[in-house]
Amino acid sequence: MIFVDNHTVREESFLRLLARAKTNCLTDLQGFGAEAMRLNGDGFETLVYNNSLKASMHTEFEGHVVQTGPHAFPDIIAKRYFGVEVKVTKDNKWSSTGNSILETTRVDGVERIYMFFGKLGGGADIKYRPYQDCLSEIGVTHSPRYKIDMDLPEGKSIFDKMGVPYDELRREKNPISKIKEYYRKQLQEGQELWWIDAHVEERAVSPIIRPFRMLPGNEQERFTTESLILFPEIFGRTQTKYERPAAYLITEYNTVSSSLRDKFTAGGQVTISVNGVDAHVPQIFSHLMEKAKDIENSIEQLSEETLKYYWRTERIKTPRIEQWKRMVDDQAGTQLDTVPASALYEWGLRNA
Repeated sequence: MIFVDNHTVREESFLRLLARAKTNCLTDLQGFGAEAMRLNGDGFETLVYNNSLKASMHTEFEGHVVQTGPHAFPDIIAKRYFGVEVKVTKDNKWSSTGNSILETTRVDGVERIYMFFGKLGGGADIKYRPYQDCLSEIGVTHSPRYKIDMDLPEGKSIFDKMGVPYDELRREKNPISKIKEYYRKQLQEGQELWWIDAHVEERAVSPIIRPFRMLPGNEQERFTTESLILFPEIFGRTQTKYERPAAYLITEYNTVSSSLRDKFTAGGQVTISVNGVDAHVPQIFSHLMEKAKDIENSIEQLSEETLKYYWRTERIKTPRIEQWKRMVDDQAGTQLDTVPASALYEWGLRNA
C-alpha cells in the first residue's frame, strides 16, 4: 500500500482505473470507425484523459486525475503519485520512440508511471504496463531517447541489460555517463558512439553535413592533430585504423570524407633524417614530426574525460604526453627500423 495525499492507496486500485480507461477508450475508438486513424498524439492523449476522468468517478481517484500539459512528463497524474505516459502509433506495431532519458520535465512527486500505448493500425488496441518494463533500448534523435516495446519480455529492459534499476538511473545527476559506459562496452573494433557528452542537450549541432574539403583550413589542421592524439591506432597496421577518426569527424565536425586515409598516408613511404640517420617510414610518421608542437599544446587542452574515453582507459597519467607516446610506440611496433615512433615526435618537437 502507498500513502499519498493523506490517503492509503493500493496500486491495484490504480490498475483498475487504467483497465476501465482502456475499455472506455476502445469503445470510443470503435465508435470513431475510420476516423480513429485521424487521431494524432494530442488527440489520443485527450481521449485517454477524458476516459480516465470517467473511470475515476466514485473511486478514491475522483477529483485527483490531472492532465499535466504539453511539455511535462508524464502526461497524466493521479493522486500526485501515479502517472500515465500516453503514446500512440498509426502503424500495426507495439513499438515507438519514447521520451528523453534525462526526464528534465518530470513532475515532482510522481513515483509510479505506467505506459498507456494505443495502436491504431491493424485494428485499434491498447496496452499498458509499468513504464520501465517496456523500454528496450536507447536511440538518438536530437538527444538520447528510450525505445518503447510494449511486447518486451520481462527482464529484457534496457535497465535489466545495464544492471541499473530505472529509479536509480533517473535520479543520477548525469545519467548519460552511465549509458555511455554501457554502450561503450558493446562497441566492436572501429565502432563509435554517435553521442558521448553529458551536455548533449545543450550542444548546438548544425543539421548540415559538409565534405572535408569545405572544412576551414584551421579546422582541418585541428582535426588532424586531434586524430593523432586520440587515435593511436592510426600509427598501427590494422585495416580498421581510420574508422574511429572517421566517426569522430562526423560527430565532432559534422563533416565526412570519402578519402580520409589519404589525409594521413598520401605519398606512401617518405625518407626522414633523425640525428643524421635516414629512415624510410610511412607518411603518417612525417605528420607525427610536423605536428609535434601542435600535439604538445593540444593534448593539455583536451579534457580528461575525452582522453579517457578515446584512449579506452580509466586513468590519465601525468604527464599525459608520456602516456600517449607509449601508446604510439606500441601501435607502431616494428614498422620503424631505426628509431621508435616517439623519437620522431621528440625530434619534431626540438626542430619546431
